Amino acid sequence: MSNTDGGPPSVGAAPSGRPGYLHRDATTGSLPWGVVLLAHGSQRGTSRAECSCSWASVTPEWCQDCPSTAPGLQEAARRLQAVLGTDRARVLLSCLEFIEPHPDQAMHIMSSQGLQRVVVMPYLLGHGKHATLELEEVLEALRSQLPGLQLYLTEGLGADPRLADMVVERVGCLGGNDGFQPRPYSGNHRIGVLLVKAGTKTQYDDCQWLEELGQMVETRLGPGYAVGVAQSHYGDPTMDAATARLVEECQTSSLICVPYLFFPGLILKRNVLGGLDRLKQRYPDVPMAVTPPLGVDDRLVAVAADRIGEVWTREGATRLQ
Repeated sequence: MSNTDGGPPSVGAAPSGRPGYLHRDATTGSLPWGVVLLAHGSQRGTSRAECSCSWASVTPEWCQDCPSTAPGLQEAARRLQAVLGTDRARVLLSCLEFIEPHPDQAMHIMSSQGLQRVVVMPYLLGHGKHATLELEEVLEALRSQLPGLQLYLTEGLGADPRLADMVVERVGCLGGNDGFQPRPYSGNHRIGVLLVKAGTKTQYDDCQWLEELGQMVETRLGPGYAVGVAQSHYGDPTMDAATARLVEECQTSSLICVPYLFFPGLILKRNVLGGLDRLKQRYPDVPMAVTPPLGVDDRLVAVAADRIGEVWTREGATRLQ
């Protein structure tokens, strides 16, 4: 069930529209779980200047007409609600910054609606400060404020084969209409793929999961490709270091950058595309291109649903069908 304004699904709304009415699961007799889909949030909208399309000379065929963060996350929450089912879950989108409700507000909403068990799913593409230290502090404070609410935290999205498939799909979507013609594989000269996540200080995320994801992508792409991973800013590995390894050590003759981000915005424009502009000047003989970001995708929602299902199974709830 969604709000009429297209926002995230309502918590505890009955088919009649009366707030606070909760159906018990017909198979178990228990109240549904609250599910908080926790994202970072952004105050910026989408413009072509903030998206991968700005790097192409003309609007490319692969353009996905990317949504801005708020409607994109609302759509992800709507799809997650459909997967989990209203008998078992009430999904509420929450963001750490800019977009309300924030986590403390979301928990109070769930408590006021009579929900007793709430699982928090970090809808984040990394394991940085937001997904670890900051979130643990928030949940610890909420446990003392709302002692009647049982709070559970899932694993994040992490390295998953379905996410590797998405990256491979992004690489394959590039065509020749934007002026990019990757040089064919011959001998030791491969096509480089640079997978770039939003930057996190190394003390909070050692990026081992990103290295694992890069290995999955390279295996799927095959011997004609070499994959490097990088952070857009703050920590290691940097875009400069990863590109140097691809071009100078792996002898890649072309470079495709995959922004491992949900939506367009400042990080994509300033850090990823800005970094590519700098790298293009450093390696003028290496054709470079950039793919669209990840956007809204059922595979992302499926990974989130599986993480939630793991908590439900551990706590003795019914397994997702």
